[in-house]
Amino acid sequence: MPRPGRKDELLEAAVTLFSQKGFHATTVRDLAEQVGMKSGSLYAHIATKEDLLEEIVMRSAEQFQAAVAPIVRSDAPAASKLRQAMAAHIRVVASDTGAATVFLHEWKALSPERHASVIAARQGYEELLAAIIRQGVESGEFRPVDESYARLLVLSVVNWVYQWYKPGGPLGPDQVADRFAELILHGMEP
Repeated sequence: MPRPGRKDELLEAAVTLFSQKGFHATTVRDLAEQVGMKSGSLYAHIATKEDLLEEIVMRSAEQFQAAVAPIVRSDAPAASKLRQAMAAHIRVVASDTGAATVFLHEWKALSPERHASVIAARQGYEELLAAIIRQGVESGEFRPVDESYARLLVLSVVNWVYQWYKPGGPLGPDQVADRFAELILHGMEP
């Protein structure tokens, strides 16, 4: 009988190893050693290493969605929603930079059969940001912009945070988001 919580230990070990070494460079033996079991015992908890990757990626997608969807549904002005959404996204990244790394990079290691659900989740999230941008343009808060490029700009900014953000540093996620949002909303013109 599998020990309760063992799957969670495996997921945690997979986040650490996949984010540090990459999915392809992480072996089943690496995972087993990380949680103190034999390689063959792993299969009592998972069917494949790819199952772990898919679960990490989908959990992360759900966290981003859950953090931002209520903001989009709120009655706040678009500029406020954009700031809040950026802060929420950065808080998710800051809460687990390893999982964010796996979500942003290692998802591509999934087999083509598993790509569809991940791509759908990513597109659903991107649509939340697009809705904020559309609202801003339609309300006159934002000048008319190419929605695709505006969405890509926001995503590029908030997704890159995992590379350099250090929890406990001089700025928290909300302060980082405020600085980025200020630049996105007002540019660098005088």
